[in-house]
Amino acid sequence: MRVGTGAAAVAAATAIAALLSGCRQTASLGRQEVVVVFKPDATQADHARVYAACKNLPGISPEPMVTESKYLATLQNNVRYRVDAASNYQLQQLYKCLGEDPSVAGYKPPSDQGQ
Repeated sequence: MRVGTGAAAVAAATAIAALLSGCRQTASLGRQEVVVVFKPDATQADHARVYAACKNLPGISPEPMVTESKYLATLQNNVRYRVDAASNYQLQQLYKCLGEDPSVAGYKPPSDQGQ
């Protein structure tokens, strides 16, 4: 009987570990954002213009725009939109809006985050 009890305990521990690792992998799915990638010569005025132009789209929530930082990467990636509740159509509207500005080089869609 003890052998069966030990095997059951190992199986239970394995199942719990699998569940917990799955939780870790899906925990970020609730928070999704699109990060705007600007051309190297884009100014902060360009960033502000894009931020303002695309911030009122349905299903899209702009994140606060950081305008002062000692880190260049923070200023290069300071235009971000939360899209957790956005439909595919609303995402396409955002991508279209971003594509209309000549200072935008592209964007990092939600599936590219953390890669």
